[in-house]
Amino acid sequence: MFFAQWIPPIPPSNSAGEIADLFTARSVPIRIGMVLMTIGTVFYLPWTVVLSDLIKEIEGKSFFLAGTQLTAGVVSAMTFFLPAFVWTTAAFRPNRSPEITQALVDLGWLFFITPIAPFILQYVTLAIAIFRDRRPRPAFPRWAAYLQLWVSISFLPALGAMFLKTGPFAWNGLLVWWIPFAMFTGWFVSMIALTWRAVQQVHEPAEID
Repeated sequence: MFFAQWIPPIPPSNSAGEIADLFTARSVPIRIGMVLMTIGTVFYLPWTVVLSDLIKEIEGKSFFLAGTQLTAGVVSAMTFFLPAFVWTTAAFRPNRSPEITQALVDLGWLFFITPIAPFILQYVTLAIAIFRDRRPRPAFPRWAAYLQLWVSISFLPALGAMFLKTGPFAWNGLLVWWIPFAMFTGWFVSMIALTWRAVQQVHEPAEID
């Protein structure tokens, strides 16, 4: 995202000519950024598997919550993976019709911003598992469940990007981009630390034995 200079995002209110000029000027950096994005996205999958493994420890015999979280995580990864190829296509032939480039860019951003449902399902499922963890040493602290719900709520305004090109509900707006981006970043940093602790906790008895 940083290499392609997607922060801040390209305004959806830009004309076809402005977008075409931008993709002509940044053609190579955008494609390099998208290569990094596709590679980085792959690592969301083992991360999702780790969360599902921890949920399975909470569930016991059942696999419903763990399987739901795992499936939602795989679909969530696709919302990073596929837009990268759409933007790569837009940058691959920067001299094509500006209207076609604009359509590809719109598709990429809407695909990247608005598919919030799999993320919400993933986080709500994790929240339910955390609330249900009654073990003496739960995998995650209870406040982490509320964090999942709060982040999920912060994603809801993204649906406004399907209708608006300016203002806080556009894909570069405060409620659709900046607040969810900050929330997602904070969530990821917090969950990496909490998940690492949970994994270490799972392995502690084996080490003691």
